[in-house]
This record gives sequence, C-alpha cells and structure tokens, in this order.
Amino acid sequence: MNKMNYAYCSECEDLVEFVEKEEWIEEEYKGQMVRFQFKVGRCPECGEEVATDLDYITRRTEAKMEAYKKQNGIILEREIKEILEKYNIGKENLSEIAGFGKVTIKRYFAGYIPSKEYSDILYKILDDEEFFIEMMEENRHKINEKAIQKVSDRLKELKEIKDSKTQQVVNYIITNMEEVTPLGLQKLLAFSQGVNYALNKTRLLSDQCQAWQHGYVYPSVYGQYKSFRYGPIDNGISSMHGCMLSKVTTEEIKAIDLVIKTFGLYSPKTLELISHKQRPWKEKRNGYLSTQPGNEIVDEESLKDYFIENHLNTEENILSYIMKEIRK
Repeated sequence: MNKMNYAYCSECEDLVEFVEKEEWIEEEYKGQMVRFQFKVGRCPECGEEVATDLDYITRRTEAKMEAYKKQNGIILEREIKEILEKYNIGKENLSEIAGFGKVTIKRYFAGYIPSKEYSDILYKILDDEEFFIEMMEENRHKINEKAIQKVSDRLKELKEIKDSKTQQVVNYIITNMEEVTPLGLQKLLAFSQGVNYALNKTRLLSDQCQAWQHGYVYPSVYGQYKSFRYGPIDNGISSMHGCMLSKVTTEEIKAIDLVIKTFGLYSPKTLELISHKQRPWKEKRNGYLSTQPGNEIVDEESLKDYFIENHLNTEENILSYIMKEIRK
C-alpha cells in the first residue's frame, strides 16, 4: 500500500489510511464565524480529522483566512500579485506608491491581513489605472528612476490595451493559454471570431482577417508578435481588472474560453490544418498554389455562416468537429 495515504489519528492513536473529501467548514476566526471549503482528511474508523501532509495545517489556515478576507471585503493575496504583474512593479515600490510603509506589501505575503482602508486603496489601484497614475505622481520621489521607467513602459502597454478591443482579446488568450505561438494565436483569434458568431450572433473583432498561406491571419496583430517566430509568446499581462477587458463583454469571454478549452488543446500546425479545411479560408485561396503567399480578406458573412452551420457553440460540438476535420 502507498504510505502516502497514511496519517496519524490522535483519537485512535494510530496510523490510519485516511480518506479525503471536499467539505464546508464553519469556524471562528478573529472573532467572526467564517465558512470555507477545504479538502479534509479523515480517519475512516472514528471520523476524526487528520493531517494528510506536512502542509495540511498551513493550507487549512490559509483557506480560512481567505474566507475571512472575502467576508470582510479585504483584498486577497492573489489580487495583490495581480497588481504587481499588471503594473510591472515590486512590492516595496507598490507600498511607497500606495502611501504605505515600505515593507507593508511584503508583510501581506507573510500572513498579515490588510486593514479595510489599505485594502480599499489596493482595490482601487487594481481597478483604476488613472488612480494609480495619480498615486505614482504624488509619491514618485520615493522610488528610483529605473522603477519609474519600468512602470511608465507598462502604462504605455496598458493604454494600448485600453484603446483596443483586439489587444484585450489577444492579451486574454495569451495569458489564459499554457502556451501559444504566433501561428497558434492567429488561428485562435479567427476561431474566437467564428465561435462568437455561433454563440452570440455578433462580431467579436473589427479587424480584418486575411487568408494567408498558413491559414487565417490578422495583419494588425501579426507584426506585433512575429519576432517570437515559432516560440511561445511570453509578454502577456496577467490581469482581468480595469482596462484589461473593458471592451469585451461577459458573453464574449464565454466564447473565447470555449475556444481555449477546445481548439486551444491542439498544436499550431493542427490548427493550421483545420483552418485550411474551412470554407471561409478556402474560397479566398482559389487560384493560389499551396506555397504561394496571399492576403485576400476573409468574408465575415462566410465565416459567420460557417461556424453557425456547423453548430460550433458548445464544447461537445466543437471537439466533435475538430476530430472529424483531423480525420478527413
């Protein structure tokens, strides 16, 4: 038997082969009753809770602390990490810009819980780029020029994202895929356009899509990422707050997520193969050799009709469609 399945039960005073199950737990924390979900280990003989590994107590405490924060509207650690990523800033510099003590943010990662006042400031920084800029200008004398330059460069990127729905969709795909190359990204953009037609009956991207030699391509995006060549794109900004998805609706996100969960499972070359079998691409490649470049504009009505006709609006339908196209 696997020894990893054993834990010490204080009630039975013996090693037992524990069982694990997600449970809702209600306990007191800092004078409040909090309710949280946790994968609990239990003794099969007496039902007593047992520690399944060395980090069990730590993880249980963290789950309870997170529930307390949510209950009281306190910013979570992962949301503070999102701020650091979004603005490309370090913990000490974020503390200074926010007007806190220099080591305050570091303390939050060591288990300290932010006050509601400080938490509200951090939430506003996460959601409101203009507020962050105001705070940075007010406290820029506290941070060095190198850090200011890094943040300023990131703010330029954020402005580009704020001003462009396409950039918001592109960044979302890059940061929600485990790995995506420029070739794969182009196909996922076109499939997102198509699936959004099938799911929501509306156009997702206003940019023109062209029928290139290797499948669908959005020229407005191609030049931005061609330097990555066949490698994964690694310059996405992992945030969904503020300007990041300001032009993308919840329903459109569902369509993009559907593409990521289905087409996103396959290699760029497989996605290229699938694109070559689709009518909207093929009808714009008439008269072209397979090795010949081309930049004919894909007909949006054709793309819309194709994805609607093939019922590409559910995970089951899309996965079935992919397998059928691969086997042709």
